[in-house]
Amino acid sequence: MEQDPSEEAEANLAAWKAVLTELEDNLEAFRGPADVSEQARMLARNWTPPSDLGPLPAELAPRARLLAKAQDRAYVQLRGEARMNRRQAELIRSVPGPSSAAVYLDVAG
Repeated sequence: MEQDPSEEAEANLAAWKAVLTELEDNLEAFRGPADVSEQARMLARNWTPPSDLGPLPAELAPRARLLAKAQDRAYVQLRGEARMNRRQAELIRSVPGPSSAAVYLDVAG
């Protein structure tokens, strides 16, 4: 038996709302404290887009566009942070390690 088109549209709308909410929650978690952010990274790595979604309902298009823009901004921010972390790691590597030569401190003079 075929599903009523209005029921199908409602089911598709509910599915899209759930997916957008999940993506928004995950994006928000990226902005959270380190432990929450790590959980968000794990979720993002394991996330796969649902294969049974119908077309995006027109009423959710503005929400989806806002989410896409927010994801783009987060991506740019993460790239910047990764670049800064690499620079800091290079600076740390440039600091000489402990020396085997004797070091003396003149406290009398």
